[in-house]
Amino acid sequence: MATNTASSNGNENKSAAPFDVAIIGGGLIGLHVALGLLNRNIPVTVYEQASEIQEIGAGIGLTFGNEECMGVLDPRIPAAMNEVGFRTTRGIGLVNASNPEEDVTLRPQDKLFDMYIRERGRILCQRSQLMSQLLKLLPSECIKLGKRLDDIKRDEDSITLTFTDGTEVKTDAVIGCDGIKSRVRYILLGEENPASVPHYCNESAYRCLADMTKVAPILGNYATGMAAWVGHGAHIITYPVGNNKFLNVAAFVRDASGSWPDYHKQTVQASKTEIMEAFSKFSPTVRQLVDQLPDEQSRWGLFDTLDYPLQTYAYGPMALAGDAAHGSSPHHGLGAGMGVEDALVLTTVLEKVAATLLEGGPNALSHKSAAISSAFKAYDSVRRERSQYLVASSRRQGILVKLEDPEIDSAEKFMNDTDERVEKIYSFDLKLTEKQSIEEYARELQKSGKF
Repeated sequence: MATNTASSNGNENKSAAPFDVAIIGGGLIGLHVALGLLNRNIPVTVYEQASEIQEIGAGIGLTFGNEECMGVLDPRIPAAMNEVGFRTTRGIGLVNASNPEEDVTLRPQDKLFDMYIRERGRILCQRSQLMSQLLKLLPSECIKLGKRLDDIKRDEDSITLTFTDGTEVKTDAVIGCDGIKSRVRYILLGEENPASVPHYCNESAYRCLADMTKVAPILGNYATGMAAWVGHGAHIITYPVGNNKFLNVAAFVRDASGSWPDYHKQTVQASKTEIMEAFSKFSPTVRQLVDQLPDEQSRWGLFDTLDYPLQTYAYGPMALAGDAAHGSSPHHGLGAGMGVEDALVLTTVLEKVAATLLEGGPNALSHKSAAISSAFKAYDSVRRERSQYLVASSRRQGILVKLEDPEIDSAEKFMNDTDERVEKIYSFDLKLTEKQSIEEYARELQKSGKF
């Protein structure tokens, strides 16, 4: 079993928890959970299928509330994030770029945007840079690479993980943080359950970074903040990253085919020509921007869990978190932040498990699986409704920004529809969430009849 615990977070004199946790998946959420547990002296090991961690994806957005969660998980995380993050309190301007004759850069300064989503504050950064910062904080012995999960077996006392390299590991708790096409979720639910896999959103994306020196003259005032360029059947999101050296570009296109060529591949090879065709009837500004993108592209299939949502995130002493639990389309840009909230709740309830077992004596230790299961039930109770709301709202937003809802025929209707949902997503009360998590754990522990 794992023996890794925090060594430099001020918990050296605190007794290690008498149970260990295996995290499947070494992405952003897996690392946040691991750092939070280590900071509470809970032994943890991360198992990552890749031989080296090369986090895919370009830019992500995190709210100031997410930053607060990070500080509770491990005080070093916010500082690490701010090394690579770009902090903004500006809103998201939406440009109706569907007129192929209008050069939107000629608009007066106060008329640049047709609509404006009020910003509550966020931090923008490159996913790969944030991953690099988090890995610096995690002791190297806490992560095992080249570990592709094959199967999970549970008995009365422990859980056995089998990997495709033939190795086995016994652990007390498992948290699946292995992304939207989660192997953990697939094993727990079984192949006959449609919720065991995500489903195609009939939409694909092209993501890349553009050299700011080349695109700033094209975008003018639009280059300095976040902008959404909306049109019929497609839209583009742009914002600066990498200390303003690059422009993050995410181009989204509705896929009329209704199917993705290969479920097992997240991306397929593509070209800039495809993007140019999709945006051929957009404003000249958008067409010129697309012309500056790299010739070789990857087309990403967008999947989510909306059509077949999970009925629970807790499966005894096993749980799902992040995209593995509530994979979302990216139209709010807050999927990673929702996973950070998951990490906060998981570490909160597992810290309570440690206290239960350490203070309860030998009898308590004999029921550690029941305590962990109670913690994960509490986590599910606190997190499922909120995180699944994001999935539904993001799908809805993807329809609006492609001008696909005929009932939303004015900027006012667009803003009313959007602002209500965005406000709900940003409204996160950390202290209340911690309180609810602890109370739910106490209730579930009592219901278990073991304590």
